Amino acid sequence: MGCIPERKLQIPCPPLKFRCTMMNLEEMSEILKSSLGIRDNIVGVRLFKSEEEIPQDLKIVERPFRYCSMIQGARREGVSYLAHADYHQCKGGASGLGLLECPENIRTGALYFDKLHKCSTKESGAMIAANMPRILPGSTVASYVAPLDKMRVRPDVVIFVGNPLQARRIVQAAMFEKGGRMSFNTAGIQSFCVDATSSPYLKGEVNVSLGCDGSVRNAGLEDGELVVGIPYDMMEKICIILKENYQGWDKFMRG
Repeated sequence: MGCIPERKLQIPCPPLKFRCTMMNLEEMSEILKSSLGIRDNIVGVRLFKSEEEIPQDLKIVERPFRYCSMIQGARREGVSYLAHADYHQCKGGASGLGLLECPENIRTGALYFDKLHKCSTKESGAMIAANMPRILPGSTVASYVAPLDKMRVRPDVVIFVGNPLQARRIVQAAMFEKGGRMSFNTAGIQSFCVDATSSPYLKGEVNVSLGCDGSVRNAGLEDGELVVGIPYDMMEKICIILKENYQGWDKFMRG
């Protein structure tokens, strides 16, 4: 399955304190890459709520994939993936995205206790599952993952894999206008799906994930990498701030 041909998507942007540039997806991708020093593709994710939202010329994947593998495939190889629930190989990931009900072995904590040994009891495993920010089951009919600059529709969430400095710059850009502090939601489990996708999607806030053992084993996430999820509605503002400030930030940091 090849990549979907590139098409620039012009998105009207909401009123900002900063100037509105009518930035397209290609420009957003380039700004993140150039300001953060990212070589791989920035990834966009759209969670379709109905079949009518899906462009007719988007092709469904030919075989099931894990969601973390879809993100990594878009990031490293430029592949695009349209997948309904049946084409999500990891049902835990699919349930985090709202494609289906949470599997019983996750909901009860059995998976985390009996197989993965990530908790001391099934009850504590059930508490891990219960506190994950999961999208309401059935509210998503299909997921669409693609390099941001090749997406055919507006994404809901933008994801990149990077190092602590790159994640820090995103946090600083997100704090630039209103200040405050940022809290991250993670459990070291279900990184790409729950931490980097459903959490930003539901909360409208940047989330930084430490990764998970499953994404290392199944999708090649490296030990020194973080996963960053950004709500699309924040992207234009973050890109403007990064473009105008990253060189000064780097100059100060390096002395």
